[in-house]
Amino acid sequence: MKIFVLLLAIICMPVPLHAGEIVLGAMFGLRGSQAPTAQEALNGALLAVQKINKSKSDIKIRIEVETSTGETTGILDGANKLAQSKGIVAATGIIDDNAALTAGPAFQAVQLPFLCTGAQADALSHMGSNIFSLAVPDIKTGQLLAEFTSNTMQVSNIMLIRSDLADSTARQADSYARRFKRNGGKIMAEIRITELDPDLSFISTKLQELTPPQPTNSTVINDTVGVNDFVDSAAGITIQKRETDPAKPQVETVVIFAPANIAAKILGQLQQSGQTYSILGGTSFDTVPMQQPMQDYPSTVYFAAQAAMDSEAPLVRSFVESYKGLFGNPPRTGYAALGFDSIMLLAATAQNHGTTATAVRNGLVQIKDFEGVSGKISFQGNGAEKPLYVMQFESGQKSMATILK
Repeated sequence: MKIFVLLLAIICMPVPLHAGEIVLGAMFGLRGSQAPTAQEALNGALLAVQKINKSKSDIKIRIEVETSTGETTGILDGANKLAQSKGIVAATGIIDDNAALTAGPAFQAVQLPFLCTGAQADALSHMGSNIFSLAVPDIKTGQLLAEFTSNTMQVSNIMLIRSDLADSTARQADSYARRFKRNGGKIMAEIRITELDPDLSFISTKLQELTPPQPTNSTVINDTVGVNDFVDSAAGITIQKRETDPAKPQVETVVIFAPANIAAKILGQLQQSGQTYSILGGTSFDTVPMQQPMQDYPSTVYFAAQAAMDSEAPLVRSFVESYKGLFGNPPRTGYAALGFDSIMLLAATAQNHGTTATAVRNGLVQIKDFEGVSGKISFQGNGAEKPLYVMQFESGQKSMATILK
């Protein structure tokens, strides 16, 4: 913590502006359950500032950081401080949907460009001409994961455990369910989470009810599906096929769209009950609190991520090494890459289009094929077009399964 405070003080030190120097605002929620993941995104942003300022670029960056609580008042206070701060030409940050939707109007009101780092609400890119989003949005995430389930995992029958809390995971679940059923998939049971700390004991009971007796002449064979549509060496996804179908359909995969604290409890409960189905999770799995539960789970866990820190792409490897060198540990989630890319995008826009808020706003919509750590980025209107990644934990080891576009 002391190292981080010192680093932040050095990077954010108020000095007179020089020719070519721009001031950016950053806002992250460093309290509450999302704090460890938000810290990774902020670390990525700070690494980008250091990289730019050490380079031969004509643009130099000074960053002003505001931290906020998850409460509406705290979010608005932080956003208003940045919006009213003299000299800031653009702002970035926030990985939580509700926080982004709260802060967005404050930036729009003063015509300050805001590039949201990691929130996925589809409404973000429609809030006004100054509000931009970098992450793959919720609806598209759900659709892509449904295609992955049907076409790559070759799964037809699932149990869906989903949030009903009007949050990001709920929107992903809605989109996923529509596309999965359209593809001919069957949701054998749909369990809706309506509380932040729910009793999940009935999940094991429901799974037991759905488990048919195995026919005596049934055998299981493994089949490996090759995935090679990315720059890394091809990855193999192992699926199970039954030569003789059971008397009635059985759950093949448990799909979970729920906040990280709830998803972690579900994995623990399934493990304790011996019901170790393969798991597919949404982007809430790509958070710091989920890393250990996924590593401990004895069956395969697939989940969506905004960036792949395990990719062998040279830009990713360079980023990971630089991050580790500055902060002592490698990044654990893709949000670190989003924090880095958001600063690099704003700096590149200012360098190519001008160092005023108007120039940055007009320049962002013209970004095409920007090479980011999170993939190639283009803007379609105020929303970024970038890849979504499917990561996997198998036998406690994390790797990238494939890229979805």
